[in-house]
Amino acid sequence: MLFAEGPQAAGHLAQRAMERMRAEAVAPHPHNFTVWYAYCSGRYPDLTRAVDIIASNGLPFTEARCADLYHKFFAADDEIQAIQEIGVKLTEALAGVTGAVASAGSDVGNFGAALKVFQGQVDLSDTLDQLRGVIRAMTEQAQRVAVRNQFLQTQLSDSAQQLETMRRDLDTVRREAMTDALTDLANRKQFDQALREAAATAMEDGRPLCLLMIDIDFFKKFNDNHGHVVGDQVLKLVGRTLKDSVRGRDTAARFGGEEFAIIMPECTLDEALAFAEKTRATIANRRIVKRTSGAAIGNITLSVGVALYEPGESLGRFVQRADEALYMAKHEGRNQVRAHVDTEAAFV
Repeated sequence: MLFAEGPQAAGHLAQRAMERMRAEAVAPHPHNFTVWYAYCSGRYPDLTRAVDIIASNGLPFTEARCADLYHKFFAADDEIQAIQEIGVKLTEALAGVTGAVASAGSDVGNFGAALKVFQGQVDLSDTLDQLRGVIRAMTEQAQRVAVRNQFLQTQLSDSAQQLETMRRDLDTVRREAMTDALTDLANRKQFDQALREAAATAMEDGRPLCLLMIDIDFFKKFNDNHGHVVGDQVLKLVGRTLKDSVRGRDTAARFGGEEFAIIMPECTLDEALAFAEKTRATIANRRIVKRTSGAAIGNITLSVGVALYEPGESLGRFVQRADEALYMAKHEGRNQVRAHVDTEAAFV
């Protein structure tokens, strides 16, 4: 993320950002400050539109919503920066290895030239002392090469460890870039990628693919009644339940706000409906308590929409059909599962 403001303008924007964060009761940590500074700068129209929509709907800027905004608009900057830092470390490690190998090669070449000199000295030696001197010089030269080669082995070993550390760092960067920070589920970026791959596979092998769209019922009211901290705990609870319930080949994702999605490859509509109903019942039977006091604060429920992929349909239409089924579940009383069975807008 780049900003072109000078010190005075930047200070003014920072002050405006802090004032807006205080007004919205937003914690002033670096990620949130990034979001609100960028919003006040007006340089990110998509971010401005997203923030204004939330505000116009009277929704609070909870930690979860602010985290969504940060990861949607700025997480890629963190990823790029981390990759650049790892790239610098990789360049340094390779330079060290290259230098050590070149040095070792130079030593070996020098040793070869020295051997030729020693061979000439042997031919010219006619006393025992002279031969001893040649042998001593050869031994010292060989020892120097051995020491340098031992240094090379150590440096190569160290470099191998550095490269392994960098590989793990890259894996961590990739995982964080594809993960929702609050629920530890796949984020929207990973959802989109997984859905493309799953649909392509379904087209190739003809196996069924189902999509579940899940929404927490009356979540705004729950937040208003019990506070945003408890609301975030509910989001974590739902996320953990979904993560523990899915099969290994499924992708559970936080779609946005209080909405979740599950991509289920090689899954028939009946199997997806059974899974959705079991998940709905599991959440409905959970008793929610405040961690601070242990006091019961009721239950939460889920509405779920299910769609079976129709080969050849656009992914946008696939998601829309699952979303339409979710809407029907909410329209007909919530806390239930509905399925969009075909592209003619029929529901079960």
